[in-house]
Amino acid sequence: MKKSLDRILLAVALFGLGAVSCAHTLDANAIAVRVECNVPDATLWVDDVLVGKVSDWKGDGKRIRAGFHRIEVRHPSYYSFFQEVELPGGSNVLVNAKLRELIE
Repeated sequence: MKKSLDRILLAVALFGLGAVSCAHTLDANAIAVRVECNVPDATLWVDDVLVGKVSDWKGDGKRIRAGFHRIEVRHPSYYSFFQEVELPGGSNVLVNAKLRELIE
């Protein structure tokens, strides 16, 4: 039982170290994505999956799997923005999303 607990604790510690690593130490299977947007409370969607607010992806950004992705920024009062990216592992990408207000 003690060995199992030690293995679990080691796995959690290693996962934690990987989660806080800097974008410049990306492995071959990840890319670092940063998003800058003029509407900080807009939502960010990666491959049609909601991943949070754009303000959470500013600064150092977040890591996602390398390859092709569709990045979309949405807000109910603005036209949506999207960008498609296809990058090899270890790359960094900055998505600069300038949303425009809806015309009524």
